[in-house]
Amino acid sequence: MKKALQAIFSWIKKNDLPPKKNRSKFRGQSLVEVAISFPILIMLFSGVVEFGFILNTYLSLLDATRDSARLYSGGDPFDTGLFRSPYGADTFYYDAAFEVQRILDPKIDDAAYLGRRIILDPAVDDVIVSVYGADGSSVTNWREVDGLPTYHLLPVSGDPTGNYSSIFTKDDIANTRVEDAPNAGILVVEIHYNYHHVLGLPWMTAFLSNPLHLQSYTIMPIRAGEPVSAP
Repeated sequence: MKKALQAIFSWIKKNDLPPKKNRSKFRGQSLVEVAISFPILIMLFSGVVEFGFILNTYLSLLDATRDSARLYSGGDPFDTGLFRSPYGADTFYYDAAFEVQRILDPKIDDAAYLGRRIILDPAVDDVIVSVYGADGSSVTNWREVDGLPTYHLLPVSGDPTGNYSSIFTKDDIANTRVEDAPNAGILVVEIHYNYHHVLGLPWMTAFLSNPLHLQSYTIMPIRAGEPVSAP
């Protein structure tokens, strides 16, 4: 019985294999298929890696605006006791904007820091801070009331209008309000950052510009920005 089973398995194995003269042909076909598909696999894999860098940078920008807005949502945008900004803007706006830059580049606080940094370029990047007061359907940009432009952290010298316009307008804020909504103060912290591709792949830059403009923002309520209704 044992010999019979061995004979059957030997026969099956022998008939499953191609003739010896054709084996090299099949081996050559496999090498050609691998040679054709390998560049495509490399392009896909490297594209996924570059996209991972982009996504990681975007999430870092989002976290920075979120942390700054959360911290300064308890502040007072009308505090003008100190003037540390190059444009003479009040402390609140400068500190909220600088907090974003400080989070992205820890070396500002720690000269010995050797970890990952996102360094803002004053020539092409920007951090914008706005505080709005909403009273019913009416929305006020508090800096405009004082005759000041929307606050831009960058560039650190030159035109105080900054490198970008704010993502939001007063109309945009008003359109988010529902009828009979209570008075509200609204803090908006936004960042515009030009991401330079890490790998610099030509098949990525053909679809995504290099540098790639990334923007992120966070909106938080701010009690001190609420309009005061007349008694």
